[in-house]
Amino acid sequence: MGLWAGLAATTLLLAGCGGGGGDDDAGAPADSPPTSERPSAPPETTTPSSDAPTSEPPPTGVAPASDINLDEVILKPGDLAEFQITESPGDDRDTPPTKAGPATCQPVENLRLDAYTATPSATARRFALATTGDYRGTGTTITLAAFTATDAEKIMSDLRSAVAKCANGYEGGALTFTEVRELTPVPVGDEAVSFHLSGRATPTSYTLVRQGSILIRLSSAVGTGGEAEVPQPVVVQQVMKIQAAAARTAS
Repeated sequence: MGLWAGLAATTLLLAGCGGGGGDDDAGAPADSPPTSERPSAPPETTTPSSDAPTSEPPPTGVAPASDINLDEVILKPGDLAEFQITESPGDDRDTPPTKAGPATCQPVENLRLDAYTATPSATARRFALATTGDYRGTGTTITLAAFTATDAEKIMSDLRSAVAKCANGYEGGALTFTEVRELTPVPVGDEAVSFHLSGRATPTSYTLVRQGSILIRLSSAVGTGGEAEVPQPVVVQQVMKIQAAAARTAS
């Protein structure tokens, strides 16, 4: 199905939308041109001072997450014509995640509940309901969460490892999930992980994208109980809004 072709919406019931705990919710920078000139003499070799900084400066053209207002870059009504975008129910909740068994599956349970091992510096949430087209009836909860670069990369790495190890399911609190099926994510952002979670009344698909140090969590389900796909246009448009904001802030 095309990235932008007719997407859209009817109604939908999702078991537990949004917010940090509870049930499931339903550019690369241009390369520098090669330099043809060569120095007339080799540069002098110097011994670095012990006072010199040891860490490299952040790459140019990339704004830190702290400089981006998540409320301004999260999808809003009108950003996608075929989707009804509203405030996410339960946005004010912040419930600790339940424990997963085996413990190696904890990152999957954390993502299911929109909870994180590190505390984000800011969050923003929305709900997108497809009203027509290929994704009609699919409801998607969107969470943006800002972290340090180290924390964002670790969350992605831990989730990727857990998805691979928990294919046969796991126990999440009082719930039993029978399958964690890895999916191919939309190729956007710096990296992404996608999977489908089965074992309860509302099967749900999840995608987590890292754009810089901002994590974009999307969970999709349909009220009929069938298997839903995270709508590609929602993923792409959300990532593009963050990329555009980062470019403006860094310029």
